[in-house]
Amino acid sequence: MFSKTISRIATRSTIRLPSRYTSTLSGAEGATASSKGAFGEKEKALENQWARAHDAEKIKLLREALKKQQEHTAELQKDIEALKNASKN
Repeated sequence: MFSKTISRIATRSTIRLPSRYTSTLSGAEGATASSKGAFGEKEKALENQWARAHDAEKIKLLREALKKQQEHTAELQKDIEALKNASKN
């Protein structure tokens, strides 16, 4: 009888804790450009539009800088020609 009581206590003392489900596949939370649906497409379109406008502004500034550099180079070439002509005389 004593052995039955001990075996019952031993089996009842085992505590079962509920297991929690955790996912290892987190995905890309917050990445709206990669999401599916109308919102994701709109967000991606807006990002692409901003990128094109930003690139166009950069190209405009680079073309202006190139034009100024070409004008400066032309002035330097005129100065070189003037010095060559002055040294011949």
